[in-house]
Amino acid sequence: MTLALFVDVDGTLLDIAARPDTVVVDAWLPSTLRRLKARLDGALAPISGRPLHDIDGLLGLDGAAAGLHGAELRGPDGATLAAPIPHEGLAAARRCAVAAAASIPGLLVEDKGGAIALHYRAAPDAGLDVRRAAVAMLEAAGDGYELLHGRCVVELKPDTADKGAALAALMRIAPFAGRTPWMIGDDATDEDAFAEVNARHGISIIVGRRRPTVARYGLAGPAAARAWLAALANATPPDTTS
Repeated sequence: MTLALFVDVDGTLLDIAARPDTVVVDAWLPSTLRRLKARLDGALAPISGRPLHDIDGLLGLDGAAAGLHGAELRGPDGATLAAPIPHEGLAAARRCAVAAAASIPGLLVEDKGGAIALHYRAAPDAGLDVRRAAVAMLEAAGDGYELLHGRCVVELKPDTADKGAALAALMRIAPFAGRTPWMIGDDATDEDAFAEVNARHGISIIVGRRRPTVARYGLAGPAAARAWLAALANATPPDTTS
């Protein structure tokens, strides 16, 4: 196979859970991904908003991967290609996040080390208050950070972290270089990677019904994405739908 495959994790490989630490990984998924990676001669990499240590623990893969939306980047040989730079403003941002959680029932703070996410899936009506809290968090963090809005989550991340840039960086090195990139994702956080893949005449696939998107193909949901990847591991991928 001459494709290079990039996959988001939450909402794509895994069904969204109420909390990031309660996601369920199908028992067969890690072995399927390892088999598919072998078929691709190593040209498979998860690209996620999760930290690398979370991705590794969930999927059981080694080698190339991007975490924190690309702020963390690891090469196929395990070498660190990028890492978030510690910033004193993050401590102030964390204090804002903790204060927000104390005042907004159901708000969950996920401290990723180099990024901070405010999850309000358990309090969907609190979106406006959460966005205001996120703005305060951004102001506390200072220069070098931005807010990223997803499904019932607002995240403070380094403004240089970009899934599209992470994908492009991996495409410059073996075994990804010279292949046709495919990206599978589900949320606004994946749009930069979709755009990068489209610019390279690759295949961009959105999982679920989120629109608008620059992705050119679609799969119904994470279960369909897992089945599609299992089929691809056996070299018989089913059709996608636009």
